[in-house]
Amino acid sequence: MTPSFEEKQVSSLLQSFPTLRMEEEKQREVIQQLRREKELLKKRRGRAAYRYVIGGVAALLGMLWFASPFLPSPSTLAPAHSGGQSTQAARADVNGQPAEAGKEAAVLTIDAQIQTSIEQTIAKTFDAVHPERMTVIVSDPGTGEILAIGSRSKNGATDDAERFAAAGKAQPNPGAAYQIVTLAAAIQEGKFDPREIYESGTYKGIPGEPIKDFNNGIGWGKITFLEGFLRSSNVAFAKLVHERLHGDTLLEYFERFGFGRETGMEAANEEAGKLPNMDEPRKAALAATGLGGAATPLQQMAAVGAIANGGKLMQPHLYKQAGTDEHNRYMVRQVVSEETARKVRDILESVVAGERGSGIGLGLPNVTVAAKHSVVEKTDPKGKALDGKYTVSVIGFAPSDQPKVLVYVEIDEPQSELPVVGWKKVVAPPFQEVLGNSLQHVQQLQKR
Repeated sequence: MTPSFEEKQVSSLLQSFPTLRMEEEKQREVIQQLRREKELLKKRRGRAAYRYVIGGVAALLGMLWFASPFLPSPSTLAPAHSGGQSTQAARADVNGQPAEAGKEAAVLTIDAQIQTSIEQTIAKTFDAVHPERMTVIVSDPGTGEILAIGSRSKNGATDDAERFAAAGKAQPNPGAAYQIVTLAAAIQEGKFDPREIYESGTYKGIPGEPIKDFNNGIGWGKITFLEGFLRSSNVAFAKLVHERLHGDTLLEYFERFGFGRETGMEAANEEAGKLPNMDEPRKAALAATGLGGAATPLQQMAAVGAIANGGKLMQPHLYKQAGTDEHNRYMVRQVVSEETARKVRDILESVVAGERGSGIGLGLPNVTVAAKHSVVEKTDPKGKALDGKYTVSVIGFAPSDQPKVLVYVEIDEPQSELPVVGWKKVVAPPFQEVLGNSLQHVQQLQKR
């Protein structure tokens, strides 16, 4: 007999968390609980599909929450902090091995309240713009803890629950994350003068087809490089790399920030992604604008998290060991100086708050937000643009001076006339909602 979807997910859960012990009878109880949840969702939402709720990591974590009453013995469990709700995980260290006597057990970092909130935001966004897929991740940039993670595709499910939803899947043209790393590299190498003037619009200083700003190469006349970054000027990035930073140096920084290799997050079947081709000047310039290579949402979160965290790259993780120094345990390396990270944060804040910033509309009342968006036109396998098909994303953190929450929102192929309605009406509302709700919740927890 072919195993049911629920049976497959329980099996996947047990394989991902080997320290989680569950007898066959108790496995059946969990499966029945999942089926009951399915029926409730059908009645509540009027939809037959329910996999988006238990797909990918949401499936594993959701089932762990459902499973907690059925686990063998309370004495073998450790409570996890989850916004006032009790989440339980089997006693294990951060590597999934049984915890030694006298040592604290590893617990899940997922916050139940934030997780519920992002699932609601995803559902509302699907009702509004009907995308092919949407992914949302929330983390603590200071530690690398994943606080919430959700993904849903058009059919109501993640494409492959065992592939950790979309968080570990590499997508082409990372956009904003590459632009942020390019800026950090230029500042760190002393190649970025924010007051220097250049001619925006179209850049013909590289062999091949000219590189144009997104407004059909019109640009904004002669502007500073700082304004160029705030406006997401492709010409600014191209000139910066071709004339000052050079492709080989930028490639080193992409690698330093973790692109091209798995982050190593537990229970994730991650893809390594692909570093951009820097062999030709034009390809190197395009990579600086965010076009080229492929990266996972987890890699992008880690890279931008390093800017939020004073230049320290942290490993994203789903487990934390109570009573230990998480910062030292999960710190990968210092990728840029603290001063460089601060300068990049200040510029990202101006992207949102400055009158010339391209990210106006991403901010929150009475909170400083640092963020960057990207709009990438999709292409076929031969590189030909697919008319009207875009991937829109935003990555940002708040408060910008002392970041507590980092949020990534990606919406693939929203069913709207993007050039007409504008990217802000598509991705700004869910980004603001997730960032605002998550930050408010985290700040409330810190006051307790």
